[in-house]
Amino acid sequence: MNMLPDITKKTEDKIRETIKQKKLITSGQHIVIGLSGGPDSVCLFNALMSMKDEMKLTIHPVHVNHLFRPGAAEEDQAFVEELCRKRGLECKSFVVDCNKLAADMGMTGEEAGRKARYDAFYSVAEKIAHSCRKEDIRIAVAQNANDQAETVLFRLLRGTGTDGLAGIAYEREERGYKVIRPLLDVYRDEIERYCDYNGLRPRIDHTNMETIYSRNKIRNELIPYIEKEYNGNIMGSMVRLARIAAADKEYMWQQAEKEYRRLATENIEDRVVTMEREKLAALHEAVRHRVMLKAFAAIGLESDISEERIKAADSIIEKKQGAKTVQFPRGYTLTVAKGVVMVKYL
Repeated sequence: MNMLPDITKKTEDKIRETIKQKKLITSGQHIVIGLSGGPDSVCLFNALMSMKDEMKLTIHPVHVNHLFRPGAAEEDQAFVEELCRKRGLECKSFVVDCNKLAADMGMTGEEAGRKARYDAFYSVAEKIAHSCRKEDIRIAVAQNANDQAETVLFRLLRGTGTDGLAGIAYEREERGYKVIRPLLDVYRDEIERYCDYNGLRPRIDHTNMETIYSRNKIRNELIPYIEKEYNGNIMGSMVRLARIAAADKEYMWQQAEKEYRRLATENIEDRVVTMEREKLAALHEAVRHRVMLKAFAAIGLESDISEERIKAADSIIEKKQGAKTVQFPRGYTLTVAKGVVMVKYL
């Protein structure tokens, strides 16, 4: 029996359903797609090409040669450029020495690779934006359901908060563009079968099998061990956990946004947010903490805020006392004085 139509239809229908349910893409949009040449990105590319005409999409493939694997990296680039040429598209290729970038910027190779990719995506998106509305551009990347499960486990091991259990988002905004992940409900084995049955012959990065990095250890050692000894469907369990946590996260941030609008007075020019202490203290701590995070984000501090700092802020918000200040990273402070909470950049 020829399984090709069934495998292709099942996988593409799942991707279409994710796109529809999460409202990731609408008709007539421009899709900048990260195309590494691996199974995930090749699957996503082929699926988007299959719906290109009916949805009136314009596909813009982008490849980044990180120069991590001499020889193989050039073969990856040649592969994706030829794949696109056969489909009548030009692949925008970028060559970045990510080892040098990592050394120059004091970051890991993984971080440098991510920076190089997103710099390339945004460069292409900015050029497209000259001829269409910015809101009609999407950046599509190819994380799948296995990546979701691995991310949740990775964060659990590092001691994440409840928001971290939501894992990878289907959509987020960065640098003014929406980044989407249409493969997030498709498992790796489905992707591999799809590529096989469609004769796509994607490139395989054998460094993914090396246990140098924590994520590879989780993928190649921890998950198989858990599947064997504890839960044969640990991947599905982690994906369900992420889905439930994402719904809770969305609701909690909606409540925080409502309370922030009610309580906060912003002075963005002076980078100050003020709130009444008693009203902020009256909120449930889960909402109060998010309101504080929103206040810091409004004036420029969006990361590196530890639970320890938030708890210290709680201790001076929750009861009447003399003027107190808690130091936050990079010159930001939270001060309580005369019944007012002041979040400020010094």
